[in-house]
Amino acid sequence: MLDQLQIHNLALIDEVSLEFSKGLNILSGETGAGKSIIIKAVNLLLGEKPTPDTIRKGAQEATVEGLFSVPAHHPLVEVLDSLGLPGEEQILVKRTVQSGGKSRAWINGSLTNQSVLSRITRSLIGISNQHEYQSLLHPSEHLSLLDHYGGLMALREDIEKQFEHLEGLIKTRRDLIEKEATRKSQKELWAYQRQEIEQAHLQHGEDQELLLQKRILLQTEKIWEKMAHAQQGLSEEEHSVLNTLSRSKDLIRSVVQVDPSLQPIYENLESIQTELNEINLGIRDYLANLVFDPKRLDQVEERLDRIQRLTAKYGPTVEDVLNYLDQLEEKVKEGEDLEYHLQKLTEKIQAQRSLLLDSSRELSQKRKVAGSHLTRQVEEDLQGLGMGGCQFQILFTPLAPEGKLEDDYSCQGMLLSPSGIEKGEFHIAPNPGEGLRPLARIASGGELSRILLVLKGLLSHQDALETLIFDEVDSGIGGGLGQAVGRKLRRLAQSHQVVCITHLPQIAAFAERHFQVAKETCNSRTRTKIQRLEAEAQPAELARMLGGTRASTETLSMARELLREAGRDQESL
Repeated sequence: MLDQLQIHNLALIDEVSLEFSKGLNILSGETGAGKSIIIKAVNLLLGEKPTPDTIRKGAQEATVEGLFSVPAHHPLVEVLDSLGLPGEEQILVKRTVQSGGKSRAWINGSLTNQSVLSRITRSLIGISNQHEYQSLLHPSEHLSLLDHYGGLMALREDIEKQFEHLEGLIKTRRDLIEKEATRKSQKELWAYQRQEIEQAHLQHGEDQELLLQKRILLQTEKIWEKMAHAQQGLSEEEHSVLNTLSRSKDLIRSVVQVDPSLQPIYENLESIQTELNEINLGIRDYLANLVFDPKRLDQVEERLDRIQRLTAKYGPTVEDVLNYLDQLEEKVKEGEDLEYHLQKLTEKIQAQRSLLLDSSRELSQKRKVAGSHLTRQVEEDLQGLGMGGCQFQILFTPLAPEGKLEDDYSCQGMLLSPSGIEKGEFHIAPNPGEGLRPLARIASGGELSRILLVLKGLLSHQDALETLIFDEVDSGIGGGLGQAVGRKLRRLAQSHQVVCITHLPQIAAFAERHFQVAKETCNSRTRTKIQRLEAEAQPAELARMLGGTRASTETLSMARELLREAGRDQESL
Protein backbone atom coordinates (compact mmCIF):
# COMPACT_ATOMS: atom_id res chain seq x y z
CA MET A 1 0.00 0.00 0.00
CA LEU A 2 1.21 3.52 -0.80
CA ASP A 3 1.22 5.28 2.57
CA GLN A 4 2.84 8.54 1.58
CA LEU A 5 3.92 10.36 -1.57
CA GLN A 6 6.28 13.34 -1.32
CA ILE A 7 7.05 15.53 -4.33
CA HIS A 8 9.61 18.34 -4.58
CA ASN A 9 10.12 20.67 -7.56
CA LEU A 10 8.23 18.52 -10.06
CA ALA A 11 6.61 20.52 -12.88
CA LEU A 12 4.21 22.98 -11.17
CA ILE A 13 4.61 21.41 -7.72
CA ASP A 14 7.18 22.96 -5.42
CA GLU A 15 6.47 20.78 -2.39
CA VAL A 16 3.62 18.39 -1.64
CA SER A 17 3.18 15.56 0.84
CA LEU A 18 0.20 13.23 0.46
CA GLU A 19 -0.89 10.57 2.95
CA PHE A 20 -3.22 8.00 1.41
CA SER A 21 -5.69 5.75 3.21
CA LYS A 22 -6.35 2.04 2.71
CA GLY A 23 -9.58 2.39 0.76
CA LEU A 24 -10.66 4.73 -2.04
CA ASN A 25 -8.58 7.89 -2.41
CA ILE A 26 -9.96 10.57 -4.74
CA LEU A 27 -8.11 13.47 -6.34
CA SER A 28 -10.22 16.16 -7.96
CA GLY A 29 -9.66 19.65 -9.28
CA GLU A 30 -10.21 21.97 -12.18
CA THR A 31 -8.81 21.10 -15.60
CA GLY A 32 -5.18 22.15 -15.80
CA ALA A 33 -4.75 22.29 -12.02
CA GLY A 34 -2.00 19.69 -12.13
CA LYS A 35 -3.69 16.38 -11.33
CA SER A 36 -1.63 14.69 -14.06
CA ILE A 37 1.54 15.64 -12.16
CA ILE A 38 0.63 12.99 -9.58
CA ILE A 39 0.67 10.40 -12.34
CA LYS A 40 3.99 11.80 -13.58
CA ALA A 41 5.43 11.43 -10.06
CA VAL A 42 4.26 7.83 -9.72
CA ASN A 43 5.60 7.02 -13.19
CA LEU A 44 9.03 8.24 -12.09
CA LEU A 45 8.86 5.78 -9.18
CA LEU A 46 7.90 3.10 -11.70
CA GLY A 47 11.18 3.72 -13.55
CA GLU A 48 9.96 5.75 -16.52
CA LYS A 49 12.33 8.21 -18.20
CA PRO A 50 11.89 11.83 -17.16
CA THR A 51 10.66 14.37 -19.72
CA PRO A 52 12.22 17.81 -20.35
CA ASP A 53 9.50 19.50 -18.26
CA THR A 54 10.04 17.24 -15.23
CA ILE A 55 11.96 19.75 -13.10
CA ARG A 56 10.20 22.89 -11.88
CA LYS A 57 11.53 26.00 -13.59
CA GLY A 58 14.38 27.54 -11.58
CA ALA A 59 15.13 24.33 -9.64
CA GLN A 60 18.18 22.12 -10.12
CA GLU A 61 16.62 18.84 -9.05
CA ALA A 62 13.21 17.15 -8.76
CA THR A 63 12.57 14.53 -6.10
CA VAL A 64 9.80 11.96 -5.65
CA GLU A 65 9.56 9.68 -2.61
CA GLY A 66 7.06 6.93 -2.00
CA LEU A 67 6.61 5.12 1.29
CA PHE A 68 4.98 1.70 0.91
CA SER A 69 3.69 -0.77 3.49
CA VAL A 70 4.42 -4.36 2.52
CA PRO A 71 2.68 -7.38 4.12
CA ALA A 72 5.01 -10.09 5.41
CA HIS A 73 3.67 -12.60 2.86
CA HIS A 74 4.10 -10.29 -0.15
CA PRO A 75 6.21 -11.83 -3.00
CA LEU A 76 8.31 -8.66 -3.02
CA VAL A 77 9.98 -9.66 0.25
CA GLU A 78 11.78 -12.54 -1.45
CA VAL A 79 12.67 -10.35 -4.44
CA LEU A 80 14.31 -7.74 -2.17
CA ASP A 81 16.21 -10.47 -0.37
CA SER A 82 17.48 -11.98 -3.65
CA LEU A 83 18.72 -8.52 -4.73
CA GLY A 84 20.53 -7.95 -1.46
CA LEU A 85 18.28 -4.99 -0.60
CA PRO A 86 16.99 -4.39 2.93
CA GLY A 87 13.47 -5.72 3.25
CA GLU A 88 11.32 -4.18 5.96
CA GLU A 89 7.64 -3.69 6.75
CA GLN A 90 7.90 -0.34 5.02
CA ILE A 91 9.80 0.36 1.80
CA LEU A 92 10.99 3.86 1.01
CA VAL A 93 11.54 4.45 -2.70
CA LYS A 94 13.24 7.65 -3.82
CA ARG A 95 14.00 9.05 -7.28
CA THR A 96 15.82 12.25 -8.13
CA VAL A 97 16.09 13.92 -11.54
CA GLN A 98 18.78 16.53 -12.15
CA SER A 99 18.66 19.38 -14.65
CA GLY A 100 21.04 17.59 -17.03
CA GLY A 101 18.61 14.68 -17.30
CA LYS A 102 20.59 12.35 -15.03
CA SER A 103 18.53 10.48 -12.43
CA ARG A 104 19.27 8.31 -9.43
CA ALA A 105 17.16 5.95 -7.34
CA TRP A 106 17.28 4.52 -3.81
CA ILE A 107 15.38 1.69 -2.10
CA ASN A 108 15.45 1.88 1.71
CA GLY A 109 18.52 4.09 1.44
CA SER A 110 20.46 1.75 -0.88
CA LEU A 111 21.39 3.18 -4.27
CA THR A 112 19.96 1.08 -7.09
CA ASN A 113 19.53 1.20 -10.86
CA GLN A 114 16.44 2.00 -12.90
CA SER A 115 15.83 -1.64 -13.87
CA VAL A 116 15.69 -2.81 -10.23
CA LEU A 117 13.62 0.21 -9.26
CA SER A 118 11.04 -0.63 -11.93
CA ARG A 119 10.99 -4.30 -10.95
CA ILE A 120 10.29 -3.45 -7.32
CA THR A 121 7.72 -0.67 -7.74
CA ARG A 122 5.76 -2.34 -10.52
CA SER A 123 4.99 -5.17 -8.10
CA LEU A 124 3.53 -2.63 -5.67
CA ILE A 125 1.52 -0.25 -7.81
CA GLY A 126 -0.28 -0.19 -11.15
CA ILE A 127 -1.66 2.72 -13.17
CA SER A 128 -4.75 2.49 -15.37
CA ASN A 129 -4.84 5.45 -17.69
CA GLN A 130 -5.70 6.29 -21.29
CA HIS A 131 -2.76 4.23 -22.50
CA GLU A 132 -4.09 1.13 -20.76
CA TYR A 133 -7.59 1.78 -22.10
CA GLN A 134 -6.10 1.84 -25.58
CA SER A 135 -4.34 -1.46 -24.88
CA LEU A 136 -7.80 -3.03 -24.81
CA LEU A 137 -7.94 -2.25 -28.53
CA HIS A 138 -5.04 -4.63 -29.18
CA PRO A 139 -6.22 -8.25 -29.46
CA SER A 140 -2.71 -9.42 -28.51
CA GLU A 141 -3.45 -8.22 -24.94
CA HIS A 142 -6.73 -10.10 -24.60
CA LEU A 143 -5.27 -13.58 -24.08
CA SER A 144 -2.96 -12.24 -21.38
CA LEU A 145 -5.91 -10.72 -19.54
CA LEU A 146 -7.84 -14.00 -19.78
CA ASP A 147 -4.87 -16.09 -18.61
CA HIS A 148 -4.35 -13.71 -15.71
CA TYR A 149 -8.02 -13.94 -14.78
CA GLY A 150 -8.10 -17.74 -15.03
CA GLY A 151 -4.95 -18.25 -12.96
CA LEU A 152 -3.28 -19.75 -16.02
CA MET A 153 -0.07 -17.73 -16.00
CA ALA A 154 2.03 -20.56 -14.52
CA LEU A 155 0.94 -22.92 -17.32
CA ARG A 156 1.49 -20.18 -19.90
CA GLU A 157 5.00 -19.48 -18.57
CA ASP A 158 5.74 -23.21 -18.77
CA ILE A 159 4.60 -23.17 -22.41
CA GLU A 160 6.84 -20.17 -23.07
CA LYS A 161 9.82 -22.10 -21.67
CA GLN A 162 8.92 -25.17 -23.74
CA PHE A 163 8.67 -22.98 -26.84
CA GLU A 164 12.07 -21.41 -26.11
CA HIS A 165 13.53 -24.91 -25.86
CA LEU A 166 11.92 -25.83 -29.18
CA GLU A 167 13.32 -22.66 -30.75
CA GLY A 168 16.80 -23.61 -29.54
CA LEU A 169 16.51 -27.12 -31.01
CA ILE A 170 15.23 -25.77 -34.34
CA LYS A 171 18.05 -23.22 -34.55
CA THR A 172 20.61 -25.94 -33.85
CA ARG A 173 19.09 -28.11 -36.56
CA ARG A 174 19.11 -25.24 -39.06
CA ASP A 175 22.78 -24.65 -38.32
CA LEU A 176 23.50 -28.36 -38.84
CA ILE A 177 21.52 -28.42 -42.10
CA GLU A 178 23.48 -25.40 -43.34
CA LYS A 179 26.71 -27.09 -42.34
CA GLU A 180 25.61 -30.32 -44.04
CA ALA A 181 24.73 -28.41 -47.23
CA THR A 182 28.21 -26.89 -47.28
CA ARG A 183 29.73 -30.30 -46.64
CA LYS A 184 27.72 -31.92 -49.44
CA SER A 185 28.82 -29.29 -51.92
CA GLN A 186 32.44 -30.30 -51.14
CA LYS A 187 31.77 -34.01 -50.86
CA GLU A 188 32.64 -34.95 -54.49
CA LEU A 189 35.83 -32.90 -54.37
CA TRP A 190 36.87 -34.51 -51.10
CA ALA A 191 36.18 -37.99 -52.54
CA TYR A 192 38.34 -37.25 -55.60
CA GLN A 193 41.18 -35.87 -53.47
CA ARG A 194 41.02 -38.83 -51.12
CA GLN A 195 41.14 -41.31 -54.00
CA GLU A 196 44.02 -39.47 -55.68
CA ILE A 197 46.15 -39.50 -52.53
CA GLU A 198 45.32 -43.09 -51.53
CA GLN A 199 46.17 -44.43 -54.99
CA ALA A 200 49.66 -42.91 -54.72
CA HIS A 201 50.42 -45.16 -51.70
CA LEU A 202 52.69 -42.54 -50.17
CA GLN A 203 55.11 -43.46 -47.40
CA HIS A 204 56.36 -41.12 -44.71
CA GLY A 205 59.71 -39.55 -45.78
CA GLU A 206 59.47 -41.11 -49.23
CA ASP A 207 60.14 -37.88 -51.09
CA GLN A 208 63.43 -37.29 -49.26
CA GLU A 209 64.53 -40.89 -49.85
CA LEU A 210 63.79 -40.63 -53.58
CA LEU A 211 65.68 -37.36 -53.91
CA LEU A 212 68.69 -39.03 -52.33
CA GLN A 213 68.44 -41.98 -54.75
CA LYS A 214 68.20 -39.60 -57.71
CA ARG A 215 71.34 -37.73 -56.65
CA ILE A 216 73.26 -41.01 -56.33
CA LEU A 217 72.07 -42.38 -59.66
CA LEU A 218 72.99 -39.18 -61.48
CA GLN A 219 76.55 -39.27 -60.07
CA THR A 220 77.25 -43.03 -60.01
CA GLU A 221 80.42 -42.84 -62.13
CA LYS A 222 82.02 -40.08 -60.08
CA ILE A 223 81.09 -41.82 -56.85
CA TRP A 224 82.58 -45.13 -58.08
CA GLU A 225 85.88 -43.45 -59.04
CA LYS A 226 86.23 -41.69 -55.70
CA MET A 227 85.35 -44.77 -53.62
CA ALA A 228 87.67 -47.01 -55.67
CA HIS A 229 90.54 -44.58 -55.18
CA ALA A 230 89.78 -44.51 -51.47
CA GLN A 231 89.89 -48.31 -51.33
CA GLN A 232 93.22 -48.39 -53.13
CA GLY A 233 94.76 -45.94 -50.66
CA LEU A 234 93.36 -47.96 -47.82
CA SER A 235 94.42 -51.50 -48.82
CA GLU A 236 95.63 -52.20 -52.37
CA GLU A 237 98.70 -50.03 -52.88
CA GLU A 238 102.13 -51.02 -51.54
CA HIS A 239 102.17 -48.14 -49.10
CA SER A 240 98.44 -48.31 -48.33
CA VAL A 241 97.18 -47.51 -44.88
CA LEU A 242 96.53 -51.15 -43.91
CA ASN A 243 99.92 -52.35 -45.18
CA THR A 244 101.76 -49.57 -43.34
CA LEU A 245 99.73 -50.23 -40.17
CA SER A 246 100.48 -53.96 -40.35
CA ARG A 247 104.24 -53.35 -40.57
CA SER A 248 104.15 -50.88 -37.69
CA LYS A 249 102.18 -53.36 -35.59
CA ASP A 250 104.74 -56.13 -36.20
CA LEU A 251 107.61 -53.86 -35.14
CA ILE A 252 105.86 -52.81 -31.90
CA ARG A 253 104.94 -56.43 -31.13
CA SER A 254 108.64 -57.41 -31.25
CA VAL A 255 109.48 -54.62 -28.81
CA VAL A 256 106.66 -55.61 -26.46
CA GLN A 257 108.51 -58.86 -25.83
CA VAL A 258 111.33 -56.76 -24.38
CA ASP A 259 109.24 -53.93 -22.83
CA PRO A 260 105.73 -55.07 -21.81
CA SER A 261 104.76 -51.44 -21.07
CA LEU A 262 104.08 -51.00 -24.83
CA GLN A 263 101.35 -53.64 -24.72
CA PRO A 264 98.47 -51.07 -24.62
CA ILE A 265 99.83 -49.30 -27.70
CA TYR A 266 100.03 -52.59 -29.51
CA GLU A 267 96.44 -53.46 -28.58
CA ASN A 268 95.20 -50.06 -29.80
CA LEU A 269 96.91 -50.59 -33.16
CA GLU A 270 95.37 -54.02 -33.42
CA SER A 271 91.89 -52.53 -32.73
CA ILE A 272 92.42 -49.81 -35.35
CA GLN A 273 93.50 -52.46 -37.88
CA THR A 274 90.28 -54.40 -37.22
CA GLU A 275 88.12 -51.30 -37.74
CA LEU A 276 89.99 -50.38 -40.93
CA ASN A 277 89.49 -53.91 -42.29
CA GLU A 278 85.74 -53.55 -41.66
CA ILE A 279 85.73 -50.17 -43.39
CA ASN A 280 87.58 -51.68 -46.32
CA LEU A 281 85.06 -54.51 -46.58
CA GLY A 282 82.23 -51.97 -46.46
CA ILE A 283 83.74 -49.98 -49.30
CA ARG A 284 84.21 -53.15 -51.32
CA ASP A 285 80.58 -54.14 -50.83
CA TYR A 286 79.39 -50.62 -51.69
CA LEU A 287 81.40 -50.69 -54.93
CA ALA A 288 80.08 -54.13 -55.77
CA ASN A 289 76.48 -52.89 -55.48
CA LEU A 290 77.07 -49.50 -57.10
CA VAL A 291 75.69 -49.96 -60.60
CA PHE A 292 74.36 -47.24 -62.90
CA ASP A 293 70.79 -48.26 -63.78
CA PRO A 294 69.10 -45.83 -66.24
CA LYS A 295 65.81 -47.70 -65.84
CA ARG A 296 65.84 -47.21 -62.08
CA LEU A 297 66.62 -43.50 -62.59
CA ASP A 298 63.54 -43.20 -64.82
CA GLN A 299 61.43 -44.93 -62.15
CA VAL A 300 62.70 -42.59 -59.43
CA GLU A 301 62.10 -39.48 -61.52
CA GLU A 302 58.61 -40.67 -62.49
CA ARG A 303 57.76 -41.31 -58.83
CA LEU A 304 59.12 -37.92 -57.83
CA ASP A 305 57.02 -36.23 -60.53
CA ARG A 306 53.88 -37.86 -59.15
CA ILE A 307 54.74 -36.86 -55.62
CA GLN A 308 55.47 -33.29 -56.73
CA ARG A 309 52.05 -33.07 -58.38
CA LEU A 310 50.45 -34.09 -55.09
CA THR A 311 52.59 -31.77 -52.96
CA ALA A 312 51.76 -28.87 -55.29
CA LYS A 313 48.05 -29.44 -54.48
CA TYR A 314 48.01 -30.58 -50.88
CA GLY A 315 51.24 -29.50 -49.20
CA PRO A 316 54.96 -28.89 -49.70
CA THR A 317 55.99 -32.31 -48.38
CA VAL A 318 54.72 -35.89 -48.32
CA GLU A 319 54.04 -35.44 -44.61
CA ASP A 320 51.69 -32.51 -45.39
CA VAL A 321 49.89 -34.55 -48.06
CA LEU A 322 49.39 -37.46 -45.64
CA ASN A 323 48.14 -35.02 -42.96
CA TYR A 324 45.63 -33.64 -45.47
CA LEU A 325 44.46 -37.21 -46.14
CA ASP A 326 43.84 -37.59 -42.40
CA GLN A 327 41.77 -34.39 -42.49
CA LEU A 328 39.71 -35.80 -45.35
CA GLU A 329 39.08 -38.92 -43.30
CA GLU A 330 37.92 -36.71 -40.39
CA LYS A 331 35.56 -34.79 -42.70
CA VAL A 332 34.03 -38.03 -43.94
CA LYS A 333 33.59 -39.21 -40.34
CA GLU A 334 32.24 -35.81 -39.35
CA GLY A 335 29.66 -36.07 -42.13
CA GLU A 336 28.53 -39.45 -40.82
CA ASP A 337 28.32 -38.03 -37.28
CA LEU A 338 26.47 -34.97 -38.61
CA GLU A 339 23.81 -37.11 -40.26
CA TYR A 340 23.43 -39.10 -37.04
CA HIS A 341 23.11 -35.94 -34.91
CA LEU A 342 20.68 -34.45 -37.41
CA GLN A 343 18.49 -37.53 -37.20
CA LYS A 344 18.55 -37.51 -33.38
CA LEU A 345 17.88 -33.76 -33.31
CA THR A 346 14.88 -34.18 -35.61
CA GLU A 347 13.52 -36.82 -33.23
CA LYS A 348 13.99 -34.45 -30.28
CA ILE A 349 12.19 -31.65 -32.14
CA GLN A 350 9.27 -33.92 -32.93
CA ALA A 351 9.07 -35.00 -29.29
CA GLN A 352 9.27 -31.37 -28.10
CA ARG A 353 6.54 -30.35 -30.55
CA SER A 354 4.27 -33.08 -29.22
CA LEU A 355 4.98 -32.11 -25.62
CA LEU A 356 4.32 -28.44 -26.41
CA LEU A 357 1.12 -29.30 -28.27
CA ASP A 358 -0.16 -31.31 -25.29
CA SER A 359 0.53 -28.41 -22.92
CA SER A 360 -1.01 -25.93 -25.36
CA ARG A 361 -4.16 -28.05 -25.70
CA GLU A 362 -4.43 -28.17 -21.91
CA LEU A 363 -4.10 -24.37 -21.79
CA SER A 364 -6.66 -24.03 -24.59
CA GLN A 365 -9.23 -26.14 -22.72
CA LYS A 366 -8.69 -24.20 -19.50
CA ARG A 367 -8.96 -20.92 -21.41
CA LYS A 368 -12.36 -21.87 -22.73
CA VAL A 369 -13.58 -22.65 -19.21
CA ALA A 370 -12.09 -19.42 -17.84
CA GLY A 371 -13.47 -17.51 -20.85
CA SER A 372 -16.96 -18.75 -20.11
CA HIS A 373 -16.72 -17.58 -16.49
CA LEU A 374 -15.19 -14.26 -17.51
CA THR A 375 -17.90 -13.64 -20.10
CA ARG A 376 -20.66 -14.19 -17.56
CA GLN A 377 -19.02 -12.00 -14.90
CA VAL A 378 -18.18 -9.17 -17.30
CA GLU A 379 -21.78 -9.06 -18.57
CA GLU A 380 -23.11 -9.02 -15.00
CA ASP A 381 -20.75 -6.24 -13.91
CA LEU A 382 -21.34 -4.16 -17.04
CA GLN A 383 -25.06 -4.31 -16.35
CA GLY A 384 -24.41 -2.49 -13.08
CA LEU A 385 -22.42 0.15 -15.00
CA GLY A 386 -25.23 1.15 -17.33
CA MET A 387 -24.50 -1.41 -20.05
CA GLY A 388 -27.45 -3.70 -19.43
CA GLY A 389 -28.08 -6.13 -22.27
CA CYS A 390 -24.47 -5.83 -23.40
CA GLN A 391 -23.08 -9.09 -24.74
CA PHE A 392 -19.42 -9.93 -24.19
CA GLN A 393 -17.60 -12.90 -25.68
CA ILE A 394 -14.06 -14.15 -26.24
CA LEU A 395 -13.62 -15.53 -29.75
CA PHE A 396 -10.89 -18.14 -30.12
CA THR A 397 -9.34 -18.84 -33.52
CA PRO A 398 -6.55 -21.36 -34.17
CA LEU A 399 -3.21 -20.13 -35.39
CA ALA A 400 -2.50 -21.30 -38.93
CA PRO A 401 0.89 -21.84 -40.61
CA GLU A 402 1.50 -19.29 -43.37
CA GLY A 403 5.10 -19.84 -44.48
CA LYS A 404 7.89 -22.38 -44.71
CA LEU A 405 9.56 -21.14 -41.54
CA GLU A 406 6.34 -21.73 -39.61
CA ASP A 407 6.40 -25.39 -40.68
CA ASP A 408 9.07 -25.91 -38.03
CA TYR A 409 6.55 -24.86 -35.40
CA SER A 410 3.60 -26.87 -36.69
CA CYS A 411 2.34 -30.07 -35.14
CA GLN A 412 -0.68 -32.06 -36.27
CA GLY A 413 -1.78 -29.12 -38.43
CA MET A 414 -1.59 -26.63 -35.56
CA LEU A 415 0.82 -23.72 -35.28
CA LEU A 416 2.65 -23.57 -31.95
CA SER A 417 3.54 -20.27 -30.29
CA PRO A 418 4.80 -19.01 -26.90
CA SER A 419 1.20 -18.15 -25.96
CA GLY A 420 -0.48 -21.36 -27.13
CA ILE A 421 -2.22 -22.56 -30.28
CA GLU A 422 -4.91 -19.92 -30.66
CA LYS A 423 -5.65 -16.25 -30.79
CA GLY A 424 -8.22 -14.76 -28.45
CA GLU A 425 -10.10 -11.55 -29.06
CA PHE A 426 -12.78 -9.75 -27.07
CA HIS A 427 -16.03 -9.23 -28.97
CA ILE A 428 -18.88 -7.07 -27.78
CA ALA A 429 -22.44 -6.11 -28.68
CA PRO A 430 -23.16 -3.01 -26.52
CA ASN A 431 -26.84 -2.91 -27.45
CA PRO A 432 -29.37 -5.76 -27.61
CA GLY A 433 -29.98 -7.07 -31.10
CA GLU A 434 -26.59 -6.03 -32.43
CA GLY A 435 -24.19 -8.70 -33.57
CA LEU A 436 -20.97 -9.34 -31.70
CA ARG A 437 -18.04 -7.53 -33.26
CA PRO A 438 -14.41 -6.95 -32.22
CA LEU A 439 -14.11 -4.65 -29.24
CA ALA A 440 -11.55 -2.50 -31.04
CA ARG A 441 -14.02 -1.66 -33.82
CA ILE A 442 -17.11 -0.55 -31.94
CA ALA A 443 -16.35 0.36 -28.30
CA SER A 444 -16.45 4.04 -27.36
CA GLY A 445 -14.07 5.69 -24.90
CA GLY A 446 -16.63 5.47 -22.11
CA GLU A 447 -17.32 1.81 -22.81
CA LEU A 448 -13.61 1.06 -22.82
CA SER A 449 -13.24 2.78 -19.44
CA ARG A 450 -16.05 0.73 -17.93
CA ILE A 451 -14.81 -2.54 -19.44
CA LEU A 452 -11.31 -1.91 -18.11
CA LEU A 453 -12.71 -1.09 -14.68
CA VAL A 454 -14.69 -4.33 -14.70
CA LEU A 455 -11.65 -6.34 -15.79
CA LYS A 456 -9.51 -4.68 -13.11
CA GLY A 457 -12.06 -5.65 -10.52
CA LEU A 458 -12.20 -9.25 -11.74
CA LEU A 459 -8.40 -9.49 -11.97
CA SER A 460 -7.79 -7.93 -8.57
CA HIS A 461 -8.08 -11.28 -6.79
CA GLN A 462 -5.30 -12.69 -8.99
CA ASP A 463 -3.08 -9.62 -8.64
CA ALA A 464 -0.42 -9.13 -6.01
CA LEU A 465 -0.59 -5.35 -6.53
CA GLU A 466 -1.67 -3.52 -3.40
CA THR A 467 -2.27 -0.11 -5.01
CA LEU A 468 -4.28 0.65 -8.15
CA ILE A 469 -4.34 4.14 -9.66
CA PHE A 470 -7.10 5.11 -12.08
CA ASP A 471 -6.71 8.13 -14.30
CA GLU A 472 -9.48 9.15 -16.71
CA VAL A 473 -11.66 6.23 -15.58
CA ASP A 474 -14.60 8.61 -16.08
CA SER A 475 -13.69 9.21 -19.75
CA GLY A 476 -16.91 9.37 -21.79
CA ILE A 477 -19.11 8.70 -18.75
CA GLY A 478 -21.98 10.96 -17.79
CA GLY A 479 -23.15 11.82 -14.32
CA GLY A 480 -25.79 9.13 -14.31
CA LEU A 481 -23.18 6.41 -14.66
CA GLY A 482 -20.77 8.10 -12.28
CA GLN A 483 -22.43 6.59 -9.23
CA ALA A 484 -22.21 3.10 -10.71
CA VAL A 485 -18.51 3.60 -11.42
CA GLY A 486 -18.03 5.00 -7.91
CA ARG A 487 -19.66 1.93 -6.37
CA LYS A 488 -17.41 -0.30 -8.47
CA LEU A 489 -14.32 1.57 -7.34
CA ARG A 490 -15.37 1.35 -3.70
CA ARG A 491 -15.92 -2.42 -3.98
CA LEU A 492 -12.48 -2.72 -5.55
CA ALA A 493 -11.09 -0.63 -2.68
CA GLN A 494 -12.20 -3.29 -0.22
CA SER A 495 -9.37 -5.54 -1.39
CA HIS A 496 -6.96 -2.96 -2.82
CA GLN A 497 -5.87 0.55 -2.12
CA VAL A 498 -7.39 2.64 -4.92
CA VAL A 499 -6.33 6.11 -6.01
CA CYS A 500 -8.62 7.72 -8.58
CA ILE A 501 -8.33 11.02 -10.43
CA THR A 502 -11.79 12.12 -11.50
CA HIS A 503 -13.89 15.03 -12.75
CA LEU A 504 -17.19 13.47 -11.71
CA PRO A 505 -18.68 14.35 -8.30
CA GLN A 506 -20.75 11.18 -8.46
CA ILE A 507 -17.47 9.21 -8.25
CA ALA A 508 -15.75 11.57 -5.81
CA ALA A 509 -18.63 11.16 -3.35
CA PHE A 510 -17.45 7.62 -2.61
CA ALA A 511 -14.02 8.80 -1.42
CA GLU A 512 -12.73 7.58 1.90
CA ARG A 513 -10.02 10.22 1.56
CA HIS A 514 -10.48 13.17 -0.77
CA PHE A 515 -7.70 15.45 -2.06
CA GLN A 516 -8.32 18.74 -3.84
CA VAL A 517 -5.83 19.79 -6.51
CA ALA A 518 -5.72 23.51 -7.23
CA LYS A 519 -3.47 25.94 -9.05
CA GLU A 520 -2.47 29.23 -7.43
CA THR A 521 -0.14 32.14 -8.16
CA CYS A 522 2.25 33.38 -5.50
CA ASN A 523 4.96 35.99 -6.09
CA SER A 524 4.33 35.80 -9.85
CA ARG A 525 4.93 32.04 -9.82
CA THR A 526 2.29 29.43 -10.57
CA ARG A 527 2.21 26.36 -8.44
CA THR A 528 0.00 23.34 -7.88
CA LYS A 529 -1.36 22.93 -4.37
CA ILE A 530 -2.88 19.70 -3.07
CA GLN A 531 -4.74 19.52 0.21
CA ARG A 532 -6.70 16.82 1.95
CA LEU A 533 -10.37 17.68 2.40
CA GLU A 534 -11.93 17.03 5.76
CA ALA A 535 -15.52 15.81 5.87
CA GLU A 536 -16.97 19.28 6.30
CA ALA A 537 -15.06 20.61 3.26
CA GLN A 538 -15.99 17.79 0.89
CA PRO A 539 -19.52 19.04 0.00
CA ALA A 540 -18.10 22.32 -1.27
CA GLU A 541 -15.69 20.53 -3.61
CA LEU A 542 -18.48 18.26 -4.89
CA ALA A 543 -20.66 21.34 -5.41
CA ARG A 544 -17.87 22.97 -7.43
CA MET A 545 -17.60 19.82 -9.54
CA LEU A 546 -21.37 19.88 -10.05
CA GLY A 547 -21.84 23.52 -10.90
CA GLY A 548 -18.51 25.07 -11.85
CA THR A 549 -16.14 27.34 -9.98
CA ARG A 550 -18.70 28.63 -7.44
CA ALA A 551 -20.88 26.52 -5.20
CA SER A 552 -24.57 27.44 -4.93
CA THR A 553 -27.19 26.44 -2.43
CA GLU A 554 -28.62 24.07 -5.01
CA THR A 555 -25.30 22.44 -5.86
CA LEU A 556 -24.40 22.13 -2.16
CA SER A 557 -27.71 20.36 -1.56
CA MET A 558 -27.03 18.04 -4.45
CA ALA A 559 -23.50 17.40 -3.16
CA ARG A 560 -24.76 16.45 0.30
CA GLU A 561 -27.31 14.13 -1.31
CA LEU A 562 -24.54 12.45 -3.29
CA LEU A 563 -22.59 11.94 -0.06
CA ARG A 564 -25.64 10.51 1.71
CA GLU A 565 -26.28 8.06 -1.13
CA ALA A 566 -22.64 7.04 -1.15
CA GLY A 567 -22.79 6.53 2.62
CA ARG A 568 -25.85 4.31 2.30
CA ASP A 569 -24.06 2.29 -0.38
CA GLN A 570 -21.11 1.91 1.95
CA GLU A 571 -23.34 0.58 4.73
CA SER A 572 -24.87 -1.99 2.38
CA LEU A 573 -21.49 -3.41 1.30
